[in-house]
Amino acid sequence: MITIQLITGILLNFSYESSPLAAYESVQHIHYDVLFGRLFRNLHHWTGHALIVITFLHMLRVFSSSAYRGSRHLNWIIGLGLFFLILLANFSGYLLPWDQRAYWAVTIATSILEYVPGFGTTLLEIVRGGSDVGAATLHIFHTLHSGLLPLLLLFFMTWHFWKIRRAGGIFLPETQNITSKSATPPTNRLAARPHLFIREKVAAAVVLTTLLYPSIFFNSPLGALSNPGLTPKTVKAPWYFIGLQELLIHVNPVVVVMILLPLTLLFLLFFPLLKEDNLNGNRLVRLLFIGLVAGYAILTIIGLGFRGPGMQWVF
Repeated sequence: MITIQLITGILLNFSYESSPLAAYESVQHIHYDVLFGRLFRNLHHWTGHALIVITFLHMLRVFSSSAYRGSRHLNWIIGLGLFFLILLANFSGYLLPWDQRAYWAVTIATSILEYVPGFGTTLLEIVRGGSDVGAATLHIFHTLHSGLLPLLLLFFMTWHFWKIRRAGGIFLPETQNITSKSATPPTNRLAARPHLFIREKVAAAVVLTTLLYPSIFFNSPLGALSNPGLTPKTVKAPWYFIGLQELLIHVNPVVVVMILLPLTLLFLLFFPLLKEDNLNGNRLVRLLFIGLVAGYAILTIIGLGFRGPGMQWVF
C-alpha cells in the first residue's frame, strides 16, 4: 500500500499545483483531462484510507499475540510512530483538493490545538502558517505530504523491518510445546526464496486487485471550491479524527488535550514494561487497551452516523 501511495502520489504531483487559486482546478484537471488521472487519484485516495485500517488491524494483531515483549518493545514504539505518520500523511493530503469539505474539516481539526494552555495559539499558527487556513497552510501541508512524511515513512519502515529481522522474524505466539524443554523444539519456518517471495507477490496482487475495484467504480470526493466566508451546516473532521471531535463535545477540551491524550499516549508507549500475569499478558492492560479501542470506535460511529447539521443529534 505504501508503494502504491508513493507511485500514484508522484504521478499526481506532476499535475497538481499547491496554490489556492490553482489547486482546485488542477485536481479537476487530473480527474477529467489527464490520462488515467481519475483512476490514479481514486487509487491514491482509497489506498490512503485502507492503509489506516490495515495498519490499525496489524497493531491489534501485534497486541493480541503479545508481540511487543522484551526486545520487541522498541519495535512496538516504532510501529506507533509509523501509525502516527500514516495518520499525518492522510490528514495533510486531505486539504490538497481545496474544496469546501477539505477546507472546513482541516479548519476544525487544527483548531483543537488552541486548547493547549499557554502556547496553543502559537502552535496553531505554526501548523497553519498563520491565524487562518490559507495559502501558507496549503503550501505547508503539500510539502509535508509530498516530501517530508514519505521520507520519514520509508526510514521508519526500514528500521521497523530490520528490527523484526533482528528479533528472529515474525513473532509466533508462545505455546506450552514451545516453552517445554524439548530437545527438538518445533519450528514453523520456510525458505524466503521461492516460498515466501511467491506468497508475498500473491498477497500484493490480491491487495492491488481489491483496491482497484473501489478505485474504478467510486470516485474520491470533490465538493465545491472552498469558500472561507461560507461555513457549511455540518463541519466534521476526517473520519479517523471524528472520534476525537465527538469526545470534545462531551468532555472539556483542556482536559482532553492536556490529560486524556497524554495519558493514552504514555500507556500505549510503556505498557509493555508492566509485569505480565501469564502468556496472555497483563489482564488489566488488556482491559484498558480493549476499552480504549472500543471507546474510540463508539465515538467514531456516533460522530459519523448520528451527528447532523451543527453537530446536533440525528437518528
